[in-house]
Amino acid sequence: MVFDLASRIEGRLAAAGATVYLTRGRRGGPSLAERTAFANSARADLFVSLHMEAHGSRHARGVASYYYGTGSGVSSTVGEEFANLLRREVIARTGMLDCGSHAKTWDLLRLTRMPAIRLDCGYLSHPVDRQLLLDARLRSTVASSVLAAVQRLFLPAEADPPTGTYQLSTPA
Repeated sequence: MVFDLASRIEGRLAAAGATVYLTRGRRGGPSLAERTAFANSARADLFVSLHMEAHGSRHARGVASYYYGTGSGVSSTVGEEFANLLRREVIARTGMLDCGSHAKTWDLLRLTRMPAIRLDCGYLSHPVDRQLLLDARLRSTVASSVLAAVQRLFLPAEADPPTGTYQLSTPA
């Protein structure tokens, strides 16, 4: 399902004119260190790591985003802004539970040369999240949320529409 979501995001971003590099395929995949090195060598502008979680607690559910930050003032300002934009777009468009954005010092976020975020799209171990994540329409909605967040990140503040309302024109 994560590969399906990544492919949907790739298609939307490519249609909008972005160059997209997927760091893993349908099966298997490189380590986090290899993915980070690949992003750095590709000289990417943004790095998005997609995850669908599982947890032993029956209460674990919702969408969270993570960006590089130490909790003591050192952080990726653009990463934090993008993590918040993306999480808010996903929440506004899907109605999933909002688990917030969080600063972390994880290597994936710390060792990239570009703003990097991790998006946890929900919990496959929770019956409601699982049902939502199994629905291709929800994955399409999340992909549209990523596109909107990327475009909003680069819009001037005065042109930035309210969360969940930004509609993208499709090329002819």
